[in-house]
Order: sequence, then structure tokens, then C-alpha cells
Amino acid sequence: MKKTAGVGGRTDYAAIFNRNFNVVALINLFTMISYYLIFVISTPYAISRFHTTPNVAGLTAGIIVLGCLAGRFITGNLISLLGCRKVLFSGLVVYIGSIGLYFTVDSLETLFAVRFLTGIGVGFIGTATGTIVAYVVPKHQHGIGISFFSMSTALALAFGPFLGITLLQWTDYEHLFMVSLGFGAANLLVFFGLTIADHLTDTPVQGTKALLRLSNYIDYRVLPFSLVVVVVCLCWGTVQAFISFYARERGLVGAASLFFLVYAATVLLTRPISGKIFDSRGENVIVYPTLLLTSLGMLALGVAESDWTMLCAGCLLGVGFGNFQSSAQAISLSLVPKDRFGQATSTFFIFFDMGLGFGPYIFGSLVPEVGYGGVYKIASGIAFASIALYYLMHGRKQRTEM
Repeated sequence: MKKTAGVGGRTDYAAIFNRNFNVVALINLFTMISYYLIFVISTPYAISRFHTTPNVAGLTAGIIVLGCLAGRFITGNLISLLGCRKVLFSGLVVYIGSIGLYFTVDSLETLFAVRFLTGIGVGFIGTATGTIVAYVVPKHQHGIGISFFSMSTALALAFGPFLGITLLQWTDYEHLFMVSLGFGAANLLVFFGLTIADHLTDTPVQGTKALLRLSNYIDYRVLPFSLVVVVVCLCWGTVQAFISFYARERGLVGAASLFFLVYAATVLLTRPISGKIFDSRGENVIVYPTLLLTSLGMLALGVAESDWTMLCAGCLLGVGFGNFQSSAQAISLSLVPKDRFGQATSTFFIFFDMGLGFGPYIFGSLVPEVGYGGVYKIASGIAFASIALYYLMHGRKQRTEM
């Protein structure tokens, strides 16, 4: 039986764009703009301030993602214990406080600690907002609903790096931290527009003994598919961490500042379409092409010698990785019952962040041998291999109904 996008096969936009959906989408937008602004400047900041090597600089970019991983792992259970509102508010406070600490950084070790704390805040926020969306959007419209929600991340991925790369040409790092802090503070105001209850299900709150039970943090049913997520995100992490260096090396700084705008524009144009197809025809129709396009986009980036080629790579990656990301989150939710949405969301983002975090460090160690272009070519091959991995882990068992 085919899935339907809504009653009579039509999408119920009013059911998707409710007040709570809009509030958490805006919170996610502001958080991720701030996050990506800092992420894209972190590698050059570490090298210029502390004179680190490329792989250590890559670690400073990736350690914030490892903080996200830790934060998301914790929140899988905290949401059951405390509720989404409290977890989201706690994440906002931790995140704003950590941004303020950037002004006190005086050593590489302190930078690592601050960036890890920032990641924890983002992990709290991301898991809470992702879980809220899973509940406030009708389950039979998760494909398109999550596609619309993840557009806030796509917009952030455009404006965050654009602001970081562009403003860095005119100002210093401290002013960029102030811009990031402003986005974080705005989120506190938006938060009070949220009207959901603390606990979104009638599932009894777990006792303190549950803190020792791994299944209250992650859901084992999502793990096989999550292996695909971590492999694909290893590749994408290199784009976020090294594109500014790569562009400078090849004289494509102007194109690099537009790269994420092209990426986001492509995502915004295609995600509503991919979301509808996901709901009506299943995930395989979306995932296989997006993985192939991700591979082609990484290859185009690796051979880029002109602005046009780099922007073409952004377009391919927007259609590819951009739509894989939202579809992968929807797939993760489809594997569990409603009362496990928190753990499924946590599991998905743990592996998502793991790939983004370790990618810059792993590939950064290859830069002296193969260069940034070589890194992107290798990532292209890995992305292509993930097609077979997806088939083995999930694709051959594609659902026929919601």
C-alpha cells in the first residue's frame, strides 16, 4: 500500500505550519545561523590565533560537533524525564553562555573546552526542536513536514557561512562572536511563544534507574540505518571545515562566499518536492539519487578550478546531501513508535554529528598528502560507496506503508 501525503493525497499545510512548528523552526534557524557562522571561521581562527596544523585546526571545527553528539545523547533520556520545553530552554541558556566564553579564550585547550560546551547547547536545542516537530506534525506527513522544518537549517547553512566568510574580510573574530551571541539572545525571546506542554505523550516518566539504561538514550532500531548517516556526514564535514582554505588556495574566495547560498537555494527549491515524494512513494526513490548526487557534488568540488564549477558543486550537494539529510531524519522516525520519537531523534543526530565531528579530523590528516582537492575526491568515492551501504542497512527493507 502506498503512503499518502495527506487526506486524499493532498498536503494539509495548516496542520504542518502550526504555532509550535513555526516557533521551533525559528529557534532552529537562529541557532544554526550562529552555529554555522562560528563553524566556518573556526579552522582559520585556530590557525591564525594559535598557529595549529590543518588536522588540529580541523579538530577545532569538529569538536563542537562532538559536543553536539554528547548533548544529543543526554537529551534522548532527559526529554522523557523533564519534557521538551525544559530541555530546550536549558539548551538555549547553555548555548548563550558558551558563546560569551569565546571572549575569554586564551589557549587552544580553552578553545576546545568552550567549543565542546557550545556543541552541548546545540545538541540540546536540536534534539528538543526535532522531537517537538515530530509530535506537532501529523505522522503521515512527516516526510514533507520535516522537509519544511529542515529548511530552517538550510537557510542557516546559507546565511551562517556567508556572514562568517564575508564579515571576516571586514572585521575581526570578536565582532563575529558578538553577532553569534545576538542570534542566541534572540532565541530566548522566541522561546516564550511556545505553547506545548512539557511532556508530549502519556508515557510515564522514567525513574532515576533509567539513567543507566542505554535504551533510554538511543533506539536500537535506528542504529543500522544510522551507519549510513555517519558515513555520508563524514564527507559533508569536510565541506564545512575546509572550504574557506580550499577556496583561498584556488583563488575562489568569492565563489566560496556564495557556495552555501547556492546550496541553500537548491535545498529550498527541492525539499518540498522530495518531501511529497517521500510520503507518497517511499524513501528509496529519494535516497538513492541523493547519495549519487552527493558523490558527484564532492567530485565537482574536488576538481573545481573556476567559480562556476564550485557553484555547480553547491547545487549538486544541495539536491543531494540537502535532501538526504531531511529524508534520513524522517526515516529514523518511521522506524519507531510515537513514544520513542525522542530517542529516535537523538540516535539520528548522534550519528549525524559523529560524522560531521570526526570528518574534519580524519580528512584533515590527509591534507598534507593529497591536498584539499584530493580530500574532496576521496570523499566523493566514500559517498558513492554509501549507496551500497544504504541498500544493505535499509534500502532492501523499504516500508510499503506508514
